Amino acid sequence: MQKKINELHTFTFNAFSEQTYLLDHGNGEATVFDPGMSNVAEREYFDSFLADNGLTLVGCLLTHAHLDHVMGANWIASKYGLLPRLHPSDVPTWDMAEKSAQLYGIPMDPLPSRGEDLGDQGSIVECGKFNLEIRLAPGHCIGHVVFVCHEHEFVIGGDVLFNGSIGRTDLPGGNASTLAHSITEQLYTLPDSFEVHPGHGPSTTVGKEKAFNPYVNSEGTGMIQ
Repeated sequence: MQKKINELHTFTFNAFSEQTYLLDHGNGEATVFDPGMSNVAEREYFDSFLADNGLTLVGCLLTHAHLDHVMGANWIASKYGLLPRLHPSDVPTWDMAEKSAQLYGIPMDPLPSRGEDLGDQGSIVECGKFNLEIRLAPGHCIGHVVFVCHEHEFVIGGDVLFNGSIGRTDLPGGNASTLAHSITEQLYTLPDSFEVHPGHGPSTTVGKEKAFNPYVNSEGTGMIQ
């Protein structure tokens, strides 16, 4: 049975049904992950949620910088004065986001300046009572990271591992074998009970995906090439 982290809130935004996460620190502050809000209604909903729950937004963190995960970055910076933090190896993805939006024919605000770079493998980001370990997990894009909370057994995973699937690897910076290695080394090494909250679709657990994910599994017999 999956554990529910009451302080982690999920919002589904934009044309890609991207999942933005809000982590309540437990002290009246909160951090947003992968802000994908793309229109007035989505922004107002997010803003109202903060107000209704008495939360002050104090951080903006990115698993990666594909356009669907950064569509709200400009608004977050303008509204709350928070610049998005990502791993420096994903700057090429960041630099392509606006061009990608043009190719898809989707309106997107210009990206703001970036905040302080995220730390490297094993660095800890403190979010109130939650300590999040940064793990590098490239393959979906060149500079993807996941955020692992060991004490509360959950992962904010972006587009690495999905419920029964994996992130696509056909975009610039993607690589199937690299993604398989990231999953096996950075996620499948966690206890089976850890809940994975992905960038799209329902949450899952490490144990479920190790046993049943058809694309990559702990025995190395998955279908991924």
